[in-house]
Amino acid sequence: MMTKEAYYALVLNNRELAKALDYRCACPNTLCDWHGDCKVCVAMHRHKADHIPACLQPILKDKLKALAKTVEMVAQDKEAIPLEYFHYIQEQDQQ
Repeated sequence: MMTKEAYYALVLNNRELAKALDYRCACPNTLCDWHGDCKVCVAMHRHKADHIPACLQPILKDKLKALAKTVEMVAQDKEAIPLEYFHYIQEQDQQ
């Protein structure tokens, strides 16, 4: 187990890293209501327990496919929401 001094040094390092990051929302779904507001996006996905946000899916995809292969299963990509659905939402919001 890490010492409290080592853990404090890690926290300080992470704080410096967080200050230096030039963060922009990495989600490809730019028409989503929560695009750019990652805290709300993740909270919504956690609450609904439906799936993980689109920006996190590539991170886990390869690991899950390897795990599925180990237990002789197949992992399939979730079907994307059609772009026209997001345009429909915008049209309805304007009415």
